[in-house]
Amino acid sequence: MEENNYQEHHSIFERHPMLKHLLYGLFALIGAFLAFYVVTDWYFKAMLNPVNQMKRMDRAIERRDRQMEKAFKKAFQGTERLQDRANHVIKLEQSDDEYKVIVDLVPLNNSEKNVDVRTNGNVLTVRAAGIHGLGNRKSLVEFTQSYMFGDNVDLSQLTKEREGDMYVITIPIED
Repeated sequence: MEENNYQEHHSIFERHPMLKHLLYGLFALIGAFLAFYVVTDWYFKAMLNPVNQMKRMDRAIERRDRQMEKAFKKAFQGTERLQDRANHVIKLEQSDDEYKVIVDLVPLNNSEKNVDVRTNGNVLTVRAAGIHGLGNRKSLVEFTQSYMFGDNVDLSQLTKEREGDMYVITIPIED
């Protein structure tokens, strides 16, 4: 009789095969939902964590600082290049008995008319300008250099003359 009783107790899944598939589907759905929930929870906890927010802000500030440093370096390199160009166009030389300010006329359209020399007390200001360009693209090149001399120099005695492609301003030194 026991054998008979065993055969009569069939599993519920054997009597309703569709129920077995529905339970598998339900378990898969619950598992996917829990996985999604856990991952989303981790993400939002990390995203809303103040420490992580501060780290992100620090990285953004560091990135901005690097960009600013790069921009400043680039801007100052441009002024250094301009200063180097000005030093090639206008030079000051000193000997025992005179100062010479030498202006290269080649970048100034090779004309001494493009050089303006002014004095104010013991300050000598040399302003040089020229136009460069091809066709419709033209640019103005302008250099200004000022020199302050001591009491041993009388700027009223300066001389100006052209020597080839150079414009030489000579200032005698008084003893």
